[in-house]
Amino acid sequence: MTNLKYDLGMKLKYNLIALFFFGGLLAACDPMEDIYNEIDSEGITITKTEEEYILVKADYESIAKAAEADAQTDEEKALAKQVASDLALNSFASAEKYVPAILANMYGSWGKGSTVGVTYNYQEDTSETLKKFSVVSAYTLSGDDYKTIWGNNFLSPSHAPNVEIPKVLATRMEDAKEGDFCLVDYMYDLNDPVEGTDYLSENFNSCTAKQPIEIEGWKQISVKGTEQWSANVYKGDGAAELSAYKADGELENYLITKPVKIESADALLTFDIVFGHYNGDAFSVLISDTYNAGEAFDVSAWTDITDYFTYPVPMESGYTDKTNVGTYSLKSFNGKNIYVAFRYRGAKGGITTTIQLDNVKITTSQPTQQKPYNSLFQFINGKWGAYLGNDILVVTPSDYDAMGDPGKNDNFSSSLKPVDYLPVFLSQKLPYAKKDDRQVVLYKYYDGKVTTAVADEYLLDATWVLNNNIVLHEKETFLHNGEKWLFDPTITVSMTVDDYQYLVNWVAENKPAYLDKDYPDTGEWWFGASSHYKNFNIQMYKRTGNDPEGLVDKEDEQKANAYLMQQIQVACGMVLAHNYPDAPTQMNGVDLYYKIQAVVYDGTSYLYEFRYKSLGEGQFEVAGDPVKL
Repeated sequence: MTNLKYDLGMKLKYNLIALFFFGGLLAACDPMEDIYNEIDSEGITITKTEEEYILVKADYESIAKAAEADAQTDEEKALAKQVASDLALNSFASAEKYVPAILANMYGSWGKGSTVGVTYNYQEDTSETLKKFSVVSAYTLSGDDYKTIWGNNFLSPSHAPNVEIPKVLATRMEDAKEGDFCLVDYMYDLNDPVEGTDYLSENFNSCTAKQPIEIEGWKQISVKGTEQWSANVYKGDGAAELSAYKADGELENYLITKPVKIESADALLTFDIVFGHYNGDAFSVLISDTYNAGEAFDVSAWTDITDYFTYPVPMESGYTDKTNVGTYSLKSFNGKNIYVAFRYRGAKGGITTTIQLDNVKITTSQPTQQKPYNSLFQFINGKWGAYLGNDILVVTPSDYDAMGDPGKNDNFSSSLKPVDYLPVFLSQKLPYAKKDDRQVVLYKYYDGKVTTAVADEYLLDATWVLNNNIVLHEKETFLHNGEKWLFDPTITVSMTVDDYQYLVNWVAENKPAYLDKDYPDTGEWWFGASSHYKNFNIQMYKRTGNDPEGLVDKEDEQKANAYLMQQIQVACGMVLAHNYPDAPTQMNGVDLYYKIQAVVYDGTSYLYEFRYKSLGEGQFEVAGDPVKL
């Protein structure tokens, strides 16, 4: 291979160059580009510099495939796949390992001494807390699970989740390993069920689907229209349903229970209800102890008790969850026969809300009020138990409900993105959090096929933001060593308060006469370092006025400035030696360099960069002049 940089025999190429410069083509953005392209096409090695190449989506995807092929563990495979999904490199799929192949493909004819500054996204390792919850199983108690516990499809204080759920998980997750987590969804009632007498209990399960409700002793009276309450049966679960959507005009219908003799002052009326496609109030509840079971409906014989119950929040589209409306005391009817009427009033083109009525009861038992809950469990010492740590915040069903749409299924999805809801959720849950606080959140996510438990970490800045740990690495240098592309291991660091204080302490021990007389604990004038101001001070009157050995040239300001900058170079080299005593001389077969950035003050603050070559064993030598950034 011939290197153009040193070959003066390529007359054709130099003629091309001459023609280029003298042929009026200087208007091109890169006047050498055509020549380089011709050289590239002929397979001739050249030396070039590209100030910046930014990795694009296709590059990340190529690296992800290569890294996945190299992966040996599940963790490595996961990190490899993340490169394509997050468009960022990481600790496994690193720039040092995989960017050289990208450059070799793009700059195949570039040879020894060529350099490219590569800019890319890098995903730093997640926090230990987030790693801890990187894999969390999800499980929902089934009807069979409840049957193994007792006869109710919910848990309660007498069958507490922390006691019963570990027993279920022991049989359902036999392959659990030490430390595994599982987020469990279940139904729970804050009160234990109370046994009592049911005077009436109707769940409509015996009714024929899509046929008018016909139950012995019950009656339907149509005052307007012909549409009647009919049975809606889904998977064996029935309900009485009515809507004016298909009515011919106005609709008014009453579904009336059989007569019930109340024999206890503790008797209660309760039922469940669902609203569908709500566009107005169509439902009412009435009670009577004077109705004679006739075919006419005299409203004056009935008492409207609609407002004594609590109903689900209406939805303009879709259906609400089935909701128990609470109870109405029948104490005043003790010893009497009563009837209960469920009225529907609507009209085609007017109110057409769908009503589904279920589980009508007159009972002395308090109705159950089970609601969905979730809890996190961990497998420790060979058994499952409730996780008691406070390092994770679990989004509960009631939290999803408070968010609105996520409450329909108690999860997030591609259309209900967690980042659109969790920042507000965190601000409400952690009102006293401070800037830079972090919080891991566990939630349910539906990907279109399955629902899984996912943990994310959020960081508080002005608001809570998703902490994806992605940072931008700008113009990291890769060079060609004559055989292949290699990462140029130049490490850039910045002076910290501790670094400036290290210099102050060194001066206190070795040059105490140069300590700042006003601030001897935080400032010195041998190097000009101040841990209070976090800078080097090269103001001439300050340095000449604090120079007991007379080392600063008072007559020649240029020499004085050179001396002061040299002192800063010495100081920065000492900091590197102190901080990196084990720095090697090379990385990846390339000499290792350090750039240290420091603030220099001469009445105005400037950021300077000082470059050093690592000689090994904590030794560094200056490599070039200071650069003002």
